[in-house]
Amino acid sequence: MIKTMMTGFATVAALTLAAGSAQASRPQPTGDEAPAARATPAAEPTTQKKYCIVDTITGSRIAQKICKTREAWMREDGFDPLNP
Repeated sequence: MIKTMMTGFATVAALTLAAGSAQASRPQPTGDEAPAARATPAAEPTTQKKYCIVDTITGSRIAQKICKTREAWMREDGFDPLNP
């Protein structure tokens, strides 16, 4: 039992060292390359306005804030937030 645990520990340690050395061997970006190398495509900003309501669920004291676009309110709940 102890031999099995020690073998498992040795395997995990070896894999950790191998993964660390592989990552360390990659060239690191320098200077102006660094931001471009890590850049990710930016999400487009949402242009639709969201409307929020605060609702208290029956049997709970905790209010829940729900925010959706006007179209989503009308489509999902049949509720127009501009005309309550």
